[in-house]
Order: sequence, then structure tokens, then C-alpha cells
Amino acid sequence: MKLKGFGRGRVELKKHLDGQRLTPRQMIIAKCYECMGEYVDGRFDCGINDCPLHPMMPYRNRLK
Repeated sequence: MKLKGFGRGRVELKKHLDGQRLTPRQMIIAKCYECMGEYVDGRFDCGINDCPLHPMMPYRNRLK
């Protein structure tokens, strides 16, 4: 699978796809990267406040 996006999570998702072990934090970052469509539209808060991973999202708006 070729990853086309940018931002935090790209390396972590690649490691996962290659079968490498990830830390829990790396798993969260990789999932956010995947869920956000590889950040192809830019790096920003997903706005999915109901997501249990949202508090750990790399680009979460911390002003809320």
C-alpha cells in the first residue's frame, strides 16, 4: 500500500503495515492518520469529539 499523505502518523502506519510493533501512542497516531484520509486535505482537528481517540489526536484543537 502506497501512502500518499503527510503529517504525523505516516511513518507509524507504514511500520504497522510492515508488521512492526508499535507503542500504544504510535497506534493512536497511525489510526488518526488513516481515519483522516492520510491528511491529504491538510493537518487539522477532525472534530469528531465522540471518538475515544480524539483527546490524543496529533492535530487536535487544544483551545476547546
